[in-house]
Amino acid sequence: MAVQVKADKDTTLMTLLLQVADLFIKIRERELLSLNLSATSASILFLVDAMGKDVTPAKISRMLLREPHSISGILMRMEKQGLIKRAKNMERKNLIRVTLTTKGENALKQAMKKEGVKHLNSRLTEEQRKQLKHNLAILKETGMKELNLNPKSLPWP
Repeated sequence: MAVQVKADKDTTLMTLLLQVADLFIKIRERELLSLNLSATSASILFLVDAMGKDVTPAKISRMLLREPHSISGILMRMEKQGLIKRAKNMERKNLIRVTLTTKGENALKQAMKKEGVKHLNSRLTEEQRKQLKHNLAILKETGMKELNLNPKSLPWP
């Protein structure tokens, strides 16, 4: 039974975007369950690996658009799981560096093999993917400006 809801075009679009994002996350969470990883933890493993050796909790927080205290809590749990190591910078003692452990590298490799998100994306043609990426980039940049964030501070994707 279809539910009729009165909403303007912007609210409808926002709701659709949120629903799709939630579906992507739920599918990702389901496929990562066997690895004992959350979608956020897998994203952090990916970022730490991709960004190299100068990764800090603050950089991770900015890249994922999350509050620093939220990322800090996740990093503590990931360290307890043996996935990452947090170490104080020898030059700047107040700076923490994040690196992957061997267990974290292995978990990342396993997470990258999962196909759930690829399966969803496969429903779009290459042209539709390019157009969607372009449109989402416009919305991301506009939203960042609205929040007085520098779009260049979030260079990827």
